[in-house]
Amino acid sequence: MSMVSRRLFLSGVAGALLPRPLVAQTATSRVRFAVDWVWQSNHAIWTLAQDKGFFTAEKIDAAVERGYGSADNLTKLGAGALDMALVDPNLLAKFNYENPNSQMTAVFIVYDAAPSSIIFLKSSGIKTVKDLEGRKLAISEGDATWPLFQVLCKINNVDLKKIETVNVSPQLRDSMVIQKRVDASLGFFVTAVINIAATGVPRDEIGWLQYNKNGLALYSLSLVCKKDYCAANAEMVSGFARATLNGVKAMIADRKGAVASVMRRDPLLKESVELERNELMMEGSLLTPWVKQNGISTVDRERFERSTTQVAEAFGVPVKPKMEDIYTERFLPPKAERMIA
Repeated sequence: MSMVSRRLFLSGVAGALLPRPLVAQTATSRVRFAVDWVWQSNHAIWTLAQDKGFFTAEKIDAAVERGYGSADNLTKLGAGALDMALVDPNLLAKFNYENPNSQMTAVFIVYDAAPSSIIFLKSSGIKTVKDLEGRKLAISEGDATWPLFQVLCKINNVDLKKIETVNVSPQLRDSMVIQKRVDASLGFFVTAVINIAATGVPRDEIGWLQYNKNGLALYSLSLVCKKDYCAANAEMVSGFARATLNGVKAMIADRKGAVASVMRRDPLLKESVELERNELMMEGSLLTPWVKQNGISTVDRERFERSTTQVAEAFGVPVKPKMEDIYTERFLPPKAERMIA
């Protein structure tokens, strides 16, 4: 036997005698995830899950990125550019109908009450949805608030043709309201109200009409992924849901720590502004009376199917969606763990 062969032989014997790494116990799943928009304090749920090792504990290597809206996230999920994303579940009935080979499902509903709102200055005289007739409204067509607004108009007997819409990027909507170039805009009140106030407009001069309080009782931002992805990665999806729940609890327990976590992703954010935003979000969307009594992501079937049907009908979807078509509780932690009040 040559010297080289002898070394290879001995190396192989030694390797066989050494303990093998337990690959199954240490393997991690790479998950590409995007929040709904630019970094804000409400995204601390997932930045804390990263920082505190909640994903790591579930053997998940999570790439948490900023988003560009629910519609954009859906497109990227369908194309395989994302594995999971924060998406408005009210868009899923239409998406699934139009994309039978790329079915989506929500696996964890984060916001019990949608923050989707009409935002305006009180000096505009707007008090109801009907008051928008004859007014100018700033919208972003790629944002979920716009198609849902069309449903809101139908519910409130508002003639959409009597509203002049101006399609702008989401970054410009707030400034157009401040400059009175439009009478109102569409967006999340947790974003718009805080941003407008940050420019020096007194909070008591800012008004908003939340969709949920004006006839459209929507559930909102949820963890969404492809149905076939869930089927192939059930353990990972459950782990991501657990990490998200732990992120919610960590955010509630330490508001300043939560904001600090997000600011590490975007140092230009202001702590005072983000603390105020977080409080507004918790009060208006996350910690609702229903959630305090029933736990986060505990869904009332009648409410869910009523609101998703309203949206589906407005979008011209001929199939009345059932809850299990676009939402599943299969991957959730037990209800007792989801009590967060």
